Amino acid sequence: MININTKPLSGFMELKPAEQILFNKMKSIIEENYKLFGFIPMDNPLIERKEVLFAKAGGETETQIYELKKGDSELALRFDLTVPLARYVADKYGELTFPFKRYQIAKVYRGERPQAGRFREFYQADIDVIGDEALDLSFDSEIPAIIVKVFRDLDLGDITVRINNRKIFNGLFLDLILEKDAKSIMQSIDKLDKIGEEEVKKELDKLGIEEEKVNKIFEFLNLKGTDEEILKGLSGLNIENEIFNEGINELEIVINNLKSLKIDEKYFEIDLAIARGLAYYTGTVYETRLNQYPEIGSVCSGGRYDDLASDYTNRKLPGVGISIGLSRLFDQLIKKGIIETKESTYSEILVLPLEESAKEKSLELVSLLRQNNISSEVDLNFSRKFEKRIKYADKLGIPFVIFIGEKELKENKFTLKNMETGDQQMVTFEEIVQLI
Repeated sequence: MININTKPLSGFMELKPAEQILFNKMKSIIEENYKLFGFIPMDNPLIERKEVLFAKAGGETETQIYELKKGDSELALRFDLTVPLARYVADKYGELTFPFKRYQIAKVYRGERPQAGRFREFYQADIDVIGDEALDLSFDSEIPAIIVKVFRDLDLGDITVRINNRKIFNGLFLDLILEKDAKSIMQSIDKLDKIGEEEVKKELDKLGIEEEKVNKIFEFLNLKGTDEEILKGLSGLNIENEIFNEGINELEIVINNLKSLKIDEKYFEIDLAIARGLAYYTGTVYETRLNQYPEIGSVCSGGRYDDLASDYTNRKLPGVGISIGLSRLFDQLIKKGIIETKESTYSEILVLPLEESAKEKSLELVSLLRQNNISSEVDLNFSRKFEKRIKYADKLGIPFVIFIGEKELKENKFTLKNMETGDQQMVTFEEIVQLI
C-alpha cells in the first residue's frame, strides 16, 4: 500500500490547468509591456553563494533565506531578483551597455510562515534600470508609467502608484538625531497600513524613541493634500537638512516628469508613509494599490538603490526598479473572484474522426491547422464511445469540433461544430481557417 503524501508542500503554489493558463496569460501581459518599454530578458541561477545574498538581505528577510550546503560550499536560494541582478551587473560590467534595462519573471524563495497570500516559493515580475556611475531621475518617472500601463492592460480597475523618497526620511531622522534607529523606524512605518498608527507608535516607543520625536515623525507622515500641497508642506516643516531637501527636490522632479509623460494624475500620488522596509533603497520608493480592492494591499513595489552593488564591486552602479508579486497577486484575485478561469486548454479545434478510415485524413487536417497557427488536437481513440469523445472537448472548453466520417471523405469537406451554440455546418479547409 502506498502512503506517500501527494499534496504539495505548504507555501508552494500548484495550479490546476485552467488556473495555469490564466496565470500564464497575466504573466504574458506583464512581459509584453516590459518589452514595450525597451527592457530585455534575463535569467540567472536560483542558487547563489550565501555571501552574495546575505550581503544585502538584512532584517526579517535574512531569517527567511533558505540555506544549502554542498560539500564545503555554502549556498542559498535567492529571496528576490534584485540582489542577484546586482551581482550579475558587477560580474558582467564590461560586457553590458548602460543604462542596462532588464526584466525578469522568475521564482524566488523565502521561508515565511505560510498564510493567506504568502508563499515560500513565488513568482516575481521585475524590471530594473542600472546606470554606470549615475542614473538620471527620468527613469524614476518611467517606472510608474510602466506600472500604470501594465495594470490597465491586466484590466483590474483603477490603481494608485504611491510615491515617496527615502532621502526625506533620512534627512528627517538626521534632524531628529535618530539616524542610528532609522532602519528599525522605517520597518515599523512600513507596517502603518497593516497595523495602524497607534500600533506603530507602540513599536517606536519600544525602540526608545522619545514621545516628542514620535509626534514629529507623525506630523510629517500625516501631511495630506494634493502633490503640490504635500511638497509645500514638507518645505514648511523648516527642516534645514541637505539630504531632506534633496529628497524633496527629487520627489518633485519625479512627479513633474510623470505629468510630462501624460500619465493621468489619478494614477499616482505622493504618500509620505511609503518607507519600503528593505535596507537597500536610497531614493524614490513606490507602492501600488488596486483602488477597488484595497484589502489586497500592495501589488507592486520598489524604488531607487544607489548602493546595491557596493558589496560586489568598487564601481558605482545605481539602479531603480519595481517588482510585482505575481503569485500572491494571482492567488488573491482568484480567491476574491476578481478574475475567473475559463478555458482549460489552448486548443481551438478537436479533430474527431468517426471511423478508422478517416484517420489519415484527420492527421493531415490537424497538421494543416497547426501550419496555419490554429491550436488543435486529434482524437484517435476509437475504442471510446462517441459521447465520451465529444465530452472531452466540452470539459476542456475546446470551442470547435471537426467530424470526419464517410460523407466528409466523399465530399472532401468537414463538419464543423460550434460547441457553445451547437450549430454544425459542412465546410472546406479554407472556410475553417477563415471562421477560426
